[in-house]
Amino acid sequence: MSNRMLRADAEIQKELAEIIKNDLSDPRLQTLISVTSVKTSPDFTSAKVRVSIYEKELSKRKEILKLLQKSSGYIKRILAENLCLRNVPALNFQLDDGAFYEENINKILETLNISPPEEEN
Repeated sequence: MSNRMLRADAEIQKELAEIIKNDLSDPRLQTLISVTSVKTSPDFTSAKVRVSIYEKELSKRKEILKLLQKSSGYIKRILAENLCLRNVPALNFQLDDGAFYEENINKILETLNISPPEEEN
């Protein structure tokens, strides 16, 4: 991937985080939403936006994801105003559950009864 693509992805990611935090007024979106990665296609026609939604219930996370997808046109318009890109990609939001998997693994590891290794003298 070229440096240009990496810079564009990083800039879009940063701007999307600000837009979601400040410009979306739906009360259902008041939970913590983190944009974890953005990967644009080489021709800048589309972008996969991975978001981590800090909500316990999967059904609520999916509902918030649907709201983001429905708002993608509005978000794209604001993105176009804030960035100097020739083409602003269509946004495809995807759920990133990595933090929840990590939390579950940590809970499992805490329940294991493993004694620390003995030190050699």
